[in-house]
Amino acid sequence: MESALHKREFEFYYQPKVSMITGEICGAEALIRWIRADGTVVLPGAFIPQAESNGFINRLTLCMVKRLIEDIGQINKLGQPLPVSFNVSAHDFQNRKLVKLLMEGVARGEIVPEQIEIELTETVVLNECPVVIENLNKLKNLGIRLVMDDYCRGFSNLGTLARWPFSTIKIDKSIISQVEASEKELSIVQSSIQMAHNMDLEIVAEGVETESCYRLLQNTGCSVAQGYWISPPLPLKSFLNFLQEGRHWPSQLLGMLHMAQLDHIQWRKAVIDSVYNLDLMSDANTLSWPEAHHTQCRLGKWLYGPGRCFSNTIWFNKLHQSHKDLHQTLAELMVAVDAGQTGKPLVDLMRKLSRQSDLVMQMLHELEHYLVEQRLVREDRIEFEGLAVVSTAR
Repeated sequence: MESALHKREFEFYYQPKVSMITGEICGAEALIRWIRADGTVVLPGAFIPQAESNGFINRLTLCMVKRLIEDIGQINKLGQPLPVSFNVSAHDFQNRKLVKLLMEGVARGEIVPEQIEIELTETVVLNECPVVIENLNKLKNLGIRLVMDDYCRGFSNLGTLARWPFSTIKIDKSIISQVEASEKELSIVQSSIQMAHNMDLEIVAEGVETESCYRLLQNTGCSVAQGYWISPPLPLKSFLNFLQEGRHWPSQLLGMLHMAQLDHIQWRKAVIDSVYNLDLMSDANTLSWPEAHHTQCRLGKWLYGPGRCFSNTIWFNKLHQSHKDLHQTLAELMVAVDAGQTGKPLVDLMRKLSRQSDLVMQMLHELEHYLVEQRLVREDRIEFEGLAVVSTAR
């Protein structure tokens, strides 16, 4: 390994990640490979454990991060910068060398923090060493995203997510490979996606091997896919060629729209819970109101972010106005509570809020119908064109 490092026999292969919303490549994972002089490709499972046991892993990581920065420079020359993730060993966080190297690269302008994602395994996150925690927080503060790798396997749990500064979770391929055959595994994935959404975490499904698996995950609201159905890991030159092909995969907005509907239901429930428990609070200031501004609730963040893709429909502006009116009523309700009002005045405001909430949900349903209609019309057109071709051939 020492000789291989000196000869630059270690290099990264890049496996593309695809946005299930747009169908476009949205990133890649850098996977280390040992390319021997005779062309043999050695996978990391054959040498990483030994490198970790003898301490060589620290030198290997530092060297490969420099290589990664070079490769990202090549990717950026294509004019389509992508975030690239790479795996880091628990041993790499026992000192500050890796963090120092990344901070220096950012300071020199060699890399942009948003283009770097570090994937962490359980052995890292279960380590409560103060130096490890300090290093991870420094990276997070720098703008480098942290990814929990192999989620749903081993000891990964909600407590771990709460304690560590993750921005993304990656569902383990052993779970993804079972979602088509097992309702239980599918339920685990669906619950994980909803939980990640509620925590403002991106979710990546790794190990997507078939189109049917891709589409199933798409329907659950998963946002990013990675796997051999999209592409195997590619050497840098092949990856660059792959990017230039401009390929697209199936895109779908329905899963994202369903998440927005659930967000609205949860927001409305939070309002009702706050008023219902009003008599249990000694001070109205202690009430836990949901987000009051119409751009800050989860539905608002979606509506004025990814949801703008619906701006060409008549339903978008209607949804915008209904949603804004709804939040105005919440503001009136909060003022009434602060003023000490009880009984009928509050109930009347609640009824008003419920009517506006129903309008918001109605507009979301109309967007849902719009998507379904577009899909059916497209399929009818394809079928018609197919019949026309057959007729012409006859």
